[in-house]
Amino acid sequence: MAKRSFIDVDFSQQPEFTFGDLGVRAFDARKFASYADEAPVYSQKDWPDMAGAMARAGGGCSQLVTRIYNQKQEGSCVSNACSQANEIVQAVQFGKDRVVHLSAISLYKRIGSSAQSGASVSDGLEEMADEGVLPLDDEANKARFKHTMPNTGFKTPYPDGWEETARQFRAHEWLVVNAVDELVSALFNQQPVVVGRSGHSIVYVEPQYVDGKLVVCYANSWSMDWGSPMAGFDGGFGFDSAKLIRASSNWAFALRSVVVPSFQVAK
Repeated sequence: MAKRSFIDVDFSQQPEFTFGDLGVRAFDARKFASYADEAPVYSQKDWPDMAGAMARAGGGCSQLVTRIYNQKQEGSCVSNACSQANEIVQAVQFGKDRVVHLSAISLYKRIGSSAQSGASVSDGLEEMADEGVLPLDDEANKARFKHTMPNTGFKTPYPDGWEETARQFRAHEWLVVNAVDELVSALFNQQPVVVGRSGHSIVYVEPQYVDGKLVVCYANSWSMDWGSPMAGFDGGFGFDSAKLIRASSNWAFALRSVVVPSFQVAK
């Protein structure tokens, strides 16, 4: 595998740091199950072989990314990351060709106080579980769904009756990730991990080994003009070391399942 660029990006040196994710708010941790209590945590000695097997099988969650988000000049990184994770889990549950692209701004407007306020991942996942997120206003979705919204534009009004459609696209189950071991294990199980770190929110999608060292690939929301190529995209992905994740990511959530909308139910 060719050596990747953008390993261990210092997000504090990126423009968004001034208005990115606010970090963790105080919330009742008992509402969330711990990954270690609910799912297998794999031994580090097994990771190289597991990563090799994943690569030979076609890759992990990186191969389930169907688009790279672009939040533009809004501090909506949390909503972009949560929506990206939802789309990845849709691909796991229903197939990559049946993924419905989502509108991050339709979620962010309910968890952010302004276009640049930022938000917390716990708020994003809770709101996506309670009320859902609308489909993106691309041509396919506009022809298929009654209510859609763009991906950016904090002042964009909600369409009348939007709740009916948004509730078809809700988070169902996620687990609190408290350690790098848990994060990597979740990715081996094709569960994308939404992380807040260094003033920004991203989605970790795949563990890999570069020059014998573990790196973890993530999907960012700064368009394909940023980052490294991956999974058929010209850019949009970055890579972190376990050391950086351990030092800067104090909270993360593995999304395990999303609500099955009525149109996905087999007849």
